Amino acid sequence: MINNLFNKRAYTYTGILVFLVFLFYGVTPGYTENLFVLKSSALQTLAPKFMEFNEELDETANEKELDRALWTSKLKTHQSFVTGYWVRFSIRNNTENRFIGLNHNWNKEKKLFVISAGQVTEYPYWKYRRDPPFDDGRFLSQYKIEIPPGETAIVYNFFRSKPFDRYYATVGGLDRVTIGSWENIRFREYFRVGSSIAFISVGLAFGLYFLFVFLVSGGTYLWLSLTLFVASSIAILTQARLIDLPIWTMTSEINLCFYALLFIFLVQFFRKSLEVREKYRKIDIIFGLIIVFYIFTLGLNFYTGLYFPGDPHFDLIKYPPDNQGPGLIKLRFLILPFLLCLIISIILSLMGWLKGSGSAKFIFISFMLPFLAIPITLITYVFYGFTWITMLVGTTSGGFLFLFMFITFGFAVAQQINELRQLALLQQIQLTQAYQRFVPKQLLQNLKKDSILDVKLGDQVNMEMSIMFSDIREFTTISEKMTPKENFGFVNSYLNKMGPIVRTNRGYIDKFMGDGIMAIFPESPNDAVGSAIKMQHELNELNKSDVYNKNPISIGIGINTGMMMLGTIGEDDRMEGSVISDAVNLAARLEELTKVYKAKILISEDTATNLKIGSFSTRLVDVVAVKGRAEAVRVFEVLDGESRDIYNGKIITKPIFSKAFDLYQAQKIEEAFKLFSECKEKNPTDGAVDYYIQYCEQLIEKGWNSETWDGVNRRTIK
Repeated sequence: MINNLFNKRAYTYTGILVFLVFLFYGVTPGYTENLFVLKSSALQTLAPKFMEFNEELDETANEKELDRALWTSKLKTHQSFVTGYWVRFSIRNNTENRFIGLNHNWNKEKKLFVISAGQVTEYPYWKYRRDPPFDDGRFLSQYKIEIPPGETAIVYNFFRSKPFDRYYATVGGLDRVTIGSWENIRFREYFRVGSSIAFISVGLAFGLYFLFVFLVSGGTYLWLSLTLFVASSIAILTQARLIDLPIWTMTSEINLCFYALLFIFLVQFFRKSLEVREKYRKIDIIFGLIIVFYIFTLGLNFYTGLYFPGDPHFDLIKYPPDNQGPGLIKLRFLILPFLLCLIISIILSLMGWLKGSGSAKFIFISFMLPFLAIPITLITYVFYGFTWITMLVGTTSGGFLFLFMFITFGFAVAQQINELRQLALLQQIQLTQAYQRFVPKQLLQNLKKDSILDVKLGDQVNMEMSIMFSDIREFTTISEKMTPKENFGFVNSYLNKMGPIVRTNRGYIDKFMGDGIMAIFPESPNDAVGSAIKMQHELNELNKSDVYNKNPISIGIGINTGMMMLGTIGEDDRMEGSVISDAVNLAARLEELTKVYKAKILISEDTATNLKIGSFSTRLVDVVAVKGRAEAVRVFEVLDGESRDIYNGKIITKPIFSKAFDLYQAQKIEEAFKLFSECKEKNPTDGAVDYYIQYCEQLIEKGWNSETWDGVNRRTIK
């Protein structure tokens, strides 16, 4: 009896102790296996290992029933997507956000229990069309749940998609749970809605505009108008959940009818605008057959859509989810004939453009825009499957590129109408102003042009200039530690510091090459070298800042001076200013050589001999024949870009270094080695000295051909 009493007390004390431990550490008793830690407010997808499933209970279950229920690591049957299931996971909120957003991919019914800090919060059951689409704590089936920062919570999430949306799959589809800050999830949905509203508004506006033009002048504008009306209708259907439209508008074959109509009007527009019937009779037969195919699918899908929902939307055992959508003829089979028409139309418009047709030119450019959405969507589909990411990328990029096609064509039409000449002129002025952000004014000055409108393909001038290449050392290694956003912020902050230095020294940036810069100095080599020195000093200050202190960077700069051809290259509708010369290649090779000699700035002999005497401190470091160039050049290092200590060390050892280099050139390798070693003792940080010590050791050990020796460092790699 005493033992029983003792055991009861022990159990009581143990329970109290466990409760206090949970209370102290903020952990909720219960399910905590495979804890998901939310470390940032960014949207994150729960991996399957964090989730457990129960397919026995429905939305009427309470928290206690869920706690006692049996849970499995995966769903046993696809049918649970229709009958409903619960998913359970544990999450620790390691962010500063108190309100977390929970998104379970497009379910039509939802209910939540959240157990946090010992309290159970029940979120109301929601069902599509029965309840409002959104409120203060919910956007459709996406809920705002409260988990205090630092707390761990257990989430019970009910899901049902009845009737089943056959555009989704069981993996990477309707089993997808996304977690992030409520602000991010809400922003994503607002962005979707805003994009759709913008598309619908612009689409309907231009649809009405083209209808008006058709009523006035006839022509192909009717098909443009009808296409935009149908495209706007499809965009409206994408927001069917928000405007409380019936489910069949989104998930039945009726949805495919709108796509069939869209493709019919588009193919007909291609036929009319390119005069296919008049010029290409055999191709017109293909277009006609494709239109007949779409008319057939339109009737077939409309008929089968009348019986929605059917067995494929309820019986997932017999009809497993395949994310192919509804209908006997799937959406992908509707897209393929249209792609064929689009490719043929692009080829025909290009042929017409090459023959001198102005209208074909505009049509070709317009056709190219929506075609760009195809690789974008396909690449996304390969990596993500048919998920919300693919839908967002495909609908947004494809929709707006598709819309821009007609806007581009609309401006072409507007230019033919006298009443809209003022609008066309204003657009051209705005376009010119936008181009000047990408075209340096110095380029126009060098080409002796007053405006970018005067620049033509092939404009060129031959002049002596200095060209500079700079590049961040080991940037790939640095960038691997950062997110894409951090990478772009890092590079742009660096370029924002370097760009003004180039302009201050009477140069201009010809190209940004990722983290590299190609700059031109038409006035004097002193401008280029002075700019390079200032860039190195500015970089030293940047490396002291909080942003760069974690990832300090160094840059190498190569400068060459010579005759260069400056002009425009490309095609009539896409060209850019560029510099063509062997002198350009040499400058790029000098920048690469800074890695070899561990130098900040290297310049060619042509640059060095044209500098004002006494302006800068330089030393000859080598005679090099760079890859792709037979003639050797003398390469000089500019010392002024170094920090004060390194600069002083190189200045002190400069006479010894120069004598050692002369001995090296004269094949007195052992004597040169001794002097280079003496430089090393006095200035251990000299990278060029390290290079020669290592190279001399190799020559002393392995020997060399004294008869062919000319002291030239012939580079076989860039």
